[in-house]
Amino acid sequence: MNKLTSSKNSSILLLVALTVALLFALYYYLLLPKLDEVEAKVSNVNQLQQQITEIEGQLTKLDEVQGELVNILTLRQKVPETRAIEKIILDMAEIEEVSGTRLESLNFNNYDTAVAQSEVTEPNMVEKAQAEVNGEQTEADENLPVSSIAKETLPAELKLVTFSVEVAALDFTALDSFLKEIEKLERVMKTDTISFSLPGEQDQLDEDADLTLQATVQVTTFYYEGQQ
Repeated sequence: MNKLTSSKNSSILLLVALTVALLFALYYYLLLPKLDEVEAKVSNVNQLQQQITEIEGQLTKLDEVQGELVNILTLRQKVPETRAIEKIILDMAEIEEVSGTRLESLNFNNYDTAVAQSEVTEPNMVEKAQAEVNGEQTEADENLPVSSIAKETLPAELKLVTFSVEVAALDFTALDSFLKEIEKLERVMKTDTISFSLPGEQDQLDEDADLTLQATVQVTTFYYEGQQ
């Protein structure tokens, strides 16, 4: 009887040992690798999230830099770094076309270097403007337009360019269109004065008389020599 009991106990102990060994084997060879794999994936996810956070931060900085560049470009369009007189002449020629007016002349004053008078109707107006920008004055003009803004009230880096436009228009509507087109320019333009003359009564009776409205518009614009 004791032998039977002892054999039974031995069988139970063996079964328990086998069960423990089987559970250990299942844990070591099946469950533990899965846990390590889960831990590795969690670590990878954390690393990816950190990388995403860093990339988002870099993108934010890039957006800020791009925003600053856009602001700088916008400012340079409003207030360029040079006199850019040739661009003014081209803009005036385009406005002449759009408004249906006729530009007789442009007279510039950049205050630091006198700029010669330029005729818009001349085919070489761009070349002449470039020569003016380079300081190659070809014609003296003592009657330069002067802005109502005192240079002394402006920062040292902010410079003035004043120009007067002699324009002929068929009526006030065309002249008003001309003035509004100047206001639409990206570059900052301040209209200083506007003067005009109407045809006299005798001219209106004369069939061959020129009945166009003659106007002189003085405008001041700016350029900024310092870094923007």
